[in-house]
Amino acid sequence: MQAPHVYIVHHNGINVECYGDLEETSNFEVVCEDEYDDSTWCDGIEGPLSWEQTVVYLQAYYASDILQITAV
Repeated sequence: MQAPHVYIVHHNGINVECYGDLEETSNFEVVCEDEYDDSTWCDGIEGPLSWEQTVVYLQAYYASDILQITAV
């Protein structure tokens, strides 16, 4: 079994692990420092489709730091 590919984004002193393939229709499983903030993001994102932009965009909606994002 092959391990999933991880892309690391450095944001505000935190390493955010990003998994999966980004697509315009991607939803995101978001894991935060505070487990009560964990959720699935189904509203899409605005702007260029890159992991860096995705982390910046989603972080604005979470009170605690995002640690991991998986595109589903």
